[in-house]
Amino acid sequence: MPRLSLKERDAIKNPATGLMVFQTDENKGFYFFNGDVWESMSSAGSANSIAGTDGDWTIVGNGGTTPASHFIGTLDNQGLRFRTNSNTSGYLSPDDGTLQAHYGYRAGNMDGGNSGVANASFGFKALTSNTTGAFNLALGTQALVGNTTGGNNIGIGTNSLANNTTGGANVGIGADALGNNVGGSGNIAIGNNALKGAPGSSLGNNIAIGAGSGLNATGNGNVFIGADAGANETGNGKLYINTGSSDMPLIYGDFAAKYVTIGDISPAQRTQGVGAGPNANYKLLVQGGILTEKVKVALASTGDWADYVFEKDYKLMDLVELEGFINNNKHLPNVPSAEGIVESGLDVGETSRMFMEKIEELTLYLIEMNKEIQSLKAQNIKLKQK
Repeated sequence: MPRLSLKERDAIKNPATGLMVFQTDENKGFYFFNGDVWESMSSAGSANSIAGTDGDWTIVGNGGTTPASHFIGTLDNQGLRFRTNSNTSGYLSPDDGTLQAHYGYRAGNMDGGNSGVANASFGFKALTSNTTGAFNLALGTQALVGNTTGGNNIGIGTNSLANNTTGGANVGIGADALGNNVGGSGNIAIGNNALKGAPGSSLGNNIAIGAGSGLNATGNGNVFIGADAGANETGNGKLYINTGSSDMPLIYGDFAAKYVTIGDISPAQRTQGVGAGPNANYKLLVQGGILTEKVKVALASTGDWADYVFEKDYKLMDLVELEGFINNNKHLPNVPSAEGIVESGLDVGETSRMFMEKIEELTLYLIEMNKEIQSLKAQNIKLKQK
């Protein structure tokens, strides 16, 4: 029996009908020419993919193709599947409502019972463990590789959301973004290692933007902006805006206590300086001062200003009594001492009210003093006229 390679077999000009050869390469075996094409004697029709006749695709490529009529695919409502080493490496679902599209070695777990809908993956082992999870998008090597039932996740980047199994509605963009999250949901991480929490962690409702932002963080409801901002944070509802992993970021906030600090302010200073302790009602702490052209302090009511001094029932302290108070206390009535200012700080609005109170009291003292002076002048004139 003639032994020929595929190339040698196809080089035969005008082969006789019934001519039989043994092909030594590609799909090896016996082939005969039926008068039109070469057919395999082992499996009907398999010769066409080798012979390259009638417009079939060959492993060495085709020429003279027409996109409208030449294609690789199916003519029935069945999915198109590609395999590497017997494992699915590409799959496009038919029009059956599953809406699956995967490309990459074992991407999409189409050999392991993936019954989820509207999933798409591109990359080596992307979404390779999915079972019932739906509406997931995985782009990158091992993106969402561990996801099983989690849905509505977006993982873009190598190992993004790699350990996520049941968590949903997460967005991880960047290598290892949200890489250690298991069951947490509602997170947004943008940047390499962003929100890559501790192994086995389940983070929830965090936002991290910047490489390493939220790295090893374990809390929920945090916002981290900047490279390494909020790294190692264990609390909930914190705001970090910074470049670097310092626990004294440029801007720090607490959503629960509703306060913000600006500058190099330590955690210990925060607990005493604003939002807690004696200053719990104040919501902004700035280290180093504020430079501004204008400050406007709003008053809650007219009672916060000092016009009550001019009411008829206001009791003005006698000057002798006032002198005694000053000698004993070293400050004016209703005015905090220097020690009190050091301890509790200076309230601009309250201080302005106190200043106005003392100015208005001083005005009343001057009016009374003027009355006494005018009375003395009148008495003096009468005495001179006698």
